[in-house]
Amino acid sequence: MITGTAPAGRPIEDTRGKVGTKRMSSTGILRSLAAGATAVASLVAWSAAGAGSAAAAGLPSCPVSALRSAKGTVQINFWESMSPTDANGKTLASLTAKFNASQSKIHVNLVSQSSYDDTWQKYQAGLSNGQLPDVVQLEDIDQQGVIDSRSILPVQSCIRATHYATSDFVQRALAYWHTDGVQQAMPFSVSNPIVYYNKQSFTKAGLNPNTPPTTLAQLMKDAAALKASGTGMGFKLDPWHLETWLATANQLFVNNGNGRNARATKAVFDTKTAVKIWTALDQLVRSGDATTNPSTGTDEFDNLLGMGSGKYGMTIDSSADLGTVTSLLHSYPNVTLGIGPFPVLSASIRGGVEPGGSALYICSKVPKAQQAAAWDFSEFLDSTQSQATWAAGTGYIPLRMSATRTPTIKSLWATNPGFKVAYQQLVSGATTKATSGAVIGPFPQVRTDVLNAEESMYQQGVSPAAALKSAARAVNATISQYNQSLGIG
Repeated sequence: MITGTAPAGRPIEDTRGKVGTKRMSSTGILRSLAAGATAVASLVAWSAAGAGSAAAAGLPSCPVSALRSAKGTVQINFWESMSPTDANGKTLASLTAKFNASQSKIHVNLVSQSSYDDTWQKYQAGLSNGQLPDVVQLEDIDQQGVIDSRSILPVQSCIRATHYATSDFVQRALAYWHTDGVQQAMPFSVSNPIVYYNKQSFTKAGLNPNTPPTTLAQLMKDAAALKASGTGMGFKLDPWHLETWLATANQLFVNNGNGRNARATKAVFDTKTAVKIWTALDQLVRSGDATTNPSTGTDEFDNLLGMGSGKYGMTIDSSADLGTVTSLLHSYPNVTLGIGPFPVLSASIRGGVEPGGSALYICSKVPKAQQAAAWDFSEFLDSTQSQATWAAGTGYIPLRMSATRTPTIKSLWATNPGFKVAYQQLVSGATTKATSGAVIGPFPQVRTDVLNAEESMYQQGVSPAAALKSAARAVNATISQYNQSLGIG
């Protein structure tokens, strides 16, 4: 049986001390299975006139020449969010050592912050105390917050300055960090939700062990069959899933093109489609076919731990956990792990699964030579072989199509075909503002608002329609308060 508690795959406590869904690296999952932006005052406030189209119209220059003219070795600090003791951290350390050994102009100092939450909090503190990195790995939901800090050099500037080609990238991953017509950051460790299931449990339940559910309706049927045969489904309460189900229906989460045409000002997810999603999930839980577990605390990973104990036959979680979960569950004779795509709302709707994960930002508050060096290092981490090495060592998605043609990924996918699923999701379906994911200033708090409403549905009997209306009202208030704190009406 798998033992342990703590860990890491996705949710953690947000900075208000309430349950949030900021996603870490898969750091703690290894330890556990084996044994938002709340400081708004720390952001540099800006006006509505300084946002939006002005960002695209007046990009700062990328100081690439400063690196060439710099004397000696340029030292840069990279704040990363992987644990140095797990596979993700070790793979990143190996890549960084390779970069440092490949040339003598730049030396990268890895500074581990252990989690995305820690990195973002320290970055916000650095806006006041001046202690900022040269390049930083921040989570997807921190994008608007870091833009609002006005402390980054948009990588679009360096793309233009170096004629850097992006056509080889998985476009939906690139699109997440593209707002106001500007590529704000370079995607790096990208993931999305997938189905983890036990083929032995499927066989016992009379289900085809090679055919995981591909729609929400089929997920419900399979969960019922699993429960009848003695297991059931583990269901983590993660509001990221609502965003993803809406994306598969090509529907927006917030207004203004999901916050991509202009700053998001209100929720738009309170629709008949969302009611349909939550009604299905409410039925799934109320029937007993799925058992929920919280996104923080000692039961945080019960949905995954239960796969090894035989409690569950199926769950949904991040592909970022794939490497760790696969290696550990492989040793349990009662588990034959299967991986399936996220079960879309409807196979007839041309939507898509949105990306999650993190990206690399270049700090504009450091000397120009360091900015240029940070771009060089970002290019290296997103190179074809680096992305292949990173994906094979961690379970994250290879972001370049050329990386999938390397011997590294070919061998990985031939041996572990489940690692290909998350990649296929990002190259399938439509790439739209809905499927690229939302950009919201107080995203951690917004997810807390949605989670609170979802829990009221499961635990207090609030109807799905009423819970969604409550979530939308709370989200609107959260966004309004955040925007007003920045002087935006």
